[in-house]
Amino acid sequence: MPKQVVYLLGAGATQAEVDYLGAAPVLVLMRDSKRLGREGLSTVILRKLGDKGIPFSETEHGVDIEKLISLLTATSVESQAKLAERMRRLYFNEIRLRLVKAKIISRPQLAQALFEMHSNERFRSAVENLSGVLTTNHDGLLQIASEKVFGAVNVGFPFVSNDLRRDTSKRVPPILQLHGSFSWQFGLPPRISTLKHKSKYYANTMWIPPTVLKESKNYPFNKISGLAYELLASRCDVLRIIGASLTQNDWNILSLIFNAQRHRELRRKDPLRIELIMSRLGGESIQASCSYLKNTFPINHLSDGDFSGYEDYDLPADSELRNAFAYWLKEKINHHRRGAEFDLPIGPAMTKIAGETV
Repeated sequence: MPKQVVYLLGAGATQAEVDYLGAAPVLVLMRDSKRLGREGLSTVILRKLGDKGIPFSETEHGVDIEKLISLLTATSVESQAKLAERMRRLYFNEIRLRLVKAKIISRPQLAQALFEMHSNERFRSAVENLSGVLTTNHDGLLQIASEKVFGAVNVGFPFVSNDLRRDTSKRVPPILQLHGSFSWQFGLPPRISTLKHKSKYYANTMWIPPTVLKESKNYPFNKISGLAYELLASRCDVLRIIGASLTQNDWNILSLIFNAQRHRELRRKDPLRIELIMSRLGGESIQASCSYLKNTFPINHLSDGDFSGYEDYDLPADSELRNAFAYWLKEKINHHRRGAEFDLPIGPAMTKIAGETV
């Protein structure tokens, strides 16, 4: 029987797309990057706000925008609530502009290769079956990849769209955007589009903006959260976490994973295996701060490829190992190619990422 696999993709997965194919060295993460010499979203947003009397002073670690927005909203003061809303708009616009600059807004190659791998008939019937994808990202790149590979999109609820075809066959793996999307609009049913270079921020955008406590009480977020729990608790042997740091700001995600593991334990099943597709330091940081999650494996402990290079913490600046998502995917594809576990030919994005190695 094939293993049932679920992925959780965070902002680091989008950054990996930019680093792999981006036409410009763009940073789409919150914090500044000394290695890239680029300003993160938090720094740019605060600079664009100017002097607004924000009750924070910047430190060497920067300002946690999610906490700041939460605190401003919690004051119940109209001026501070408006300031928090302006920060959310700036966040939306800055992400959109950076994705456009990187020229990946309509061509997520890593996500496409990932879906091609799991759409390969021999692979999915004998090795791994993709149960679904969870993501905290708002950019909608996974929807585009799903459309390219599967010809349709399953977001967990009915929708209308001029850009994407809704899956009615129930054969497309669900992409559960836990915090909504920049390109979703509330309606009956909701309207979904793809993010474009001229996309605008609307008051009825269906998303959970950056904040510490990400509530999912209302439709469709309550349904998406319920579907995510069902995937993890009942249809998942391996959870692969790509580019998600799982900090205290991801408490709703941590709760989902923990409860799913407990559910399996109470049913006397094997504990959920969690593979951390990120830098070794990032994986070990999650192990240390999330010790209540069992069966976690940093990238240097994985065996479906050669990941021995991650035994070193200090990677060269130009090392391909710095893009953990792309490197893992290349090794994964070639590992299963050598085992003759794919129907041939493999997909175009897979072929490009795998290179000539067999």
